[in-house]
Amino acid sequence: MLLSLVSCVAWAEKTYQVVADSTDTDTTKTTLLERLQEKKEQIIQNIQEKIDSLKPKAEEAMIKADSILDVRNAKITTDTFYVARPQETWTFRAKVDGFGEMMHLRSVDKGGTVGNYYLNADPKITIGIMANYRGISAAFSLSPSKILSDISDMMSAINYYSNTFGIDITFEKVNSFRGRTPLESHTHKLSSATNMRQFALTGYYVFNGKKFSLPAVFNSTWVQKRSAGSFLVQAAFNTGRVKIGSDLETDASVASIPERIDMNSLAIGGGYGYNLVAGKHWLLHGTAQPSIMVWQNYKLHTTDRNGNEEVNKMDTSHINFFLVGRIGAIYSWDRYFIGLTSVIQHSKSGKDSDFALRDTQWQVRAFFGWRVHTKLHRRPEPKPKRRSTTRRRTTTTQRTTATSQAKKTTTQQVKKPATQQTKKTTTTPKKTTTTTPKKPATTTKK
Repeated sequence: MLLSLVSCVAWAEKTYQVVADSTDTDTTKTTLLERLQEKKEQIIQNIQEKIDSLKPKAEEAMIKADSILDVRNAKITTDTFYVARPQETWTFRAKVDGFGEMMHLRSVDKGGTVGNYYLNADPKITIGIMANYRGISAAFSLSPSKILSDISDMMSAINYYSNTFGIDITFEKVNSFRGRTPLESHTHKLSSATNMRQFALTGYYVFNGKKFSLPAVFNSTWVQKRSAGSFLVQAAFNTGRVKIGSDLETDASVASIPERIDMNSLAIGGGYGYNLVAGKHWLLHGTAQPSIMVWQNYKLHTTDRNGNEEVNKMDTSHINFFLVGRIGAIYSWDRYFIGLTSVIQHSKSGKDSDFALRDTQWQVRAFFGWRVHTKLHRRPEPKPKRRSTTRRRTTTTQRTTATSQAKKTTTQQVKKPATQQTKKTTTTPKKTTTTTPKKPATTTKK
């Protein structure tokens, strides 16, 4: 806004300068330029006053937000000997992500003909940056391949990671699937109409969250100081659909043509993870989480040469599994760190004699990060509580009196012999008691 106003004034100034040049009098030219300069300074001054008036409100809002974070971070939920938050308030991380997926469909029709279909998505690369302020993160990523080409693949994710539990919500749309199927005499390539839509919800719980931290490896919001491990439990829900585009109608060796796969499953399992702190700079991580599908609903829709549609539902009488593996390595020095992490998910469901599906998803991330220590504000240190003047005077007088009495008693014991002191104490105890408080008062007056 400020730049636009200044530019408008500058344009008007040039316009009036041209008009003034056309006149013969230098007085008119000088007057116009002075008026434009005054108007320009007045606009800048008004904008600066508005900005200055908004600064206190912005600082007050930031102080309130920061105080809330102070209360949140003051609750120590970890063993700080093993896991702690970074000393710096800001953490920035530049990252490069790579994604990929492979699927293998095996089907057997009623006539006993076996069909194998291999599907894989084109690897996708995204570039982004993440900023974290005292435990609150925000990230932004973009795909160069999507900008430079017509690929319409999309992946959206919402993540929450803590030392105790974490949640991953992802939605994936893949239109760049490539497929092939081996036939009797050759390998047939599937058409480009093959695509996938998938939604996944995954959650995990860490038993030893006070000493073991997954966020220390995967989003750098915590710092792992000592080596530690923990058992984990997880639950994963997946639902999606794969549409297979094919032109196998021209091949006589194919009896049935797959068209769509409906996938729904719920898996529950556990595993173990370990963070190894090697020396002062290295952090190595490894996690294995096998799970069992407790519920699944997979359907394969096929069409025969007569145009009749068939639905083959997957047999659930046997055990189907879902496996998640994580690895990572981070090297840190001073306030900087660089690392590489990878997550692999693999599932196997169905029987090879009827209808089976294998799905493998992988993700690789390389990143470089740095931490910065800044403060939004400086709170005034609390002033010590002052006691009342009367109480201070009373306490001072009592201390002075006690000190004077102690000094006088010591002086009397040094001057008088021990025998006389004993006699006076035994014969006239009242005189000793009476004379002692009088002499300190005389000393105080002097």
